[in-house]
This record gives sequence, structure tokens and C-alpha cells, in this order.
Amino acid sequence: MRAAPHPTDLNRLRDFGLRSLTRCGVLEADEERTARAALAEAHFQPADHELIAEGDPLNRPFLLLEGWAVRQRVLSDGRRQIFSFILPGDGFGFCPRQDGISLSSTVALTPVATARMPLLSDALHRKPSSALTRAAWNMLSLEESCLVNETVRLGRQSAYERLIHLLLEFHDRLDAVGLVQDGAFTMPFTQEVLSDALGLSTVHTNRTLQQLRRERLIETHMPVVQLLDLNLLAEIADYRRSPRLA
Repeated sequence: MRAAPHPTDLNRLRDFGLRSLTRCGVLEADEERTARAALAEAHFQPADHELIAEGDPLNRPFLLLEGWAVRQRVLSDGRRQIFSFILPGDGFGFCPRQDGISLSSTVALTPVATARMPLLSDALHRKPSSALTRAAWNMLSLEESCLVNETVRLGRQSAYERLIHLLLEFHDRLDAVGLVQDGAFTMPFTQEVLSDALGLSTVHTNRTLQQLRRERLIETHMPVVQLLDLNLLAEIADYRRSPRLA
């Protein structure tokens, strides 16, 4: 079992969660009190822990405070398709419909810290001018944007374009929550995971990474990845930044 978190870690996670919730503006007093209380009860789960099972009702909103998770479906023969990644600062486990059902499972890719956030679901039905309401809808819109990106990658792009496109998405989403420095970010998982998201073999993914390194478009010192020419990479992959990251 994981040791009890240090108070400093809990304070850091609380502050990060509050920054994620206030990207659209200042919370109202009652919203901030409720958010602080929820963030004080952070939960820690190990890698591979199933956070939401396929078929579960989407009535348990969470905010991911640390670590990475994925939405995935595993076929009967063990093959896995990753639909999208859940990154620090993302909300998950809720939808506008009260009878919403998860069509995939959500699994911790790394050890994660989450906070139960019923106020995210409640905010969907509050006044649209509320900063928290805008934040909750932005989280759902970003999820939709990521699914569109994944469809484009798998349906029409080459392996080279797919990999660049996904790396740019990681960069922009992590940059929006302050987790990118000089174009570099941590990608804390194996090439097998990357392959399951890109619909490629691990060998093909490895060769494509090598090509990007040879062309001086990226540098990798795993788990750190640095994108060296964002504009050129975006042009190659026809990458379109989600307006929800602005």
C-alpha cells in the first residue's frame, strides 16, 4: 500500500485542483468552499486500477490531480484500443445526461491521485455564467475534441502523422495546466501504451520515434519528451489546437 501522503503533497494537489477549476474564472464562494472540501479528500490508486468500468453509470465525477489514466476497451483476445488519455487537471466520470453509461473502461496508467467532485456534475445544470459551469462544460468539450482527434489519427493519418499529432495534443494539454517546460513534458508510459493508442505495432512505433529523433523534430530522454519545432510539427500533422485549451 502507498504510504500516507505528506501534508505538503496534499496542499500541492489541492492548489493544483483549484487552479484547474478556476481556469475559466473565479469560483463563487460556495463553490470554492465545496471544492476545497472535496480536494482535501484526495484518493490514491495504483497503476492498472480500474477507476470506471465499462457499463458503469456516469454519475461519479472525479478530478485527476496527479498521474495519467486512459479510456480503453480490451477485446476478448487481449488486444487493447485506447480511445483517449486523461491527464492531470481533467475531469471524468460525468456527463450531461443523468442516465449516461460509460462505453469504455477508465484505467489508471500510472499511480494516480483523484478527488471526488460531485460539484462538476451539479455545475452542468447551474447558471451558464458560473466559472465552474464553464469549467465543467470545457472538460466535456475537451473529451469530445480528443475523440475527434483520435478518429482522424486512426482513420486518415500515416504512422508518422499519428505520432506527431498525439505528441502535440499531449504538449498542449499539459502546457495548459503548467506541466510543460521549454517544450518538454513527461510521458510516463511504455511504447506499448503509445502503440495501443495509435493502432500500430510496438516495432512500428519505435521506428517512427527514431525517425523523428533523426530529423531533429523531437528529443527523448525517457520519460521526458521535448518537441523541438512546434510550428513545423503542427504543419506536418495538420494539427488543430482545441479552443478549450485557450
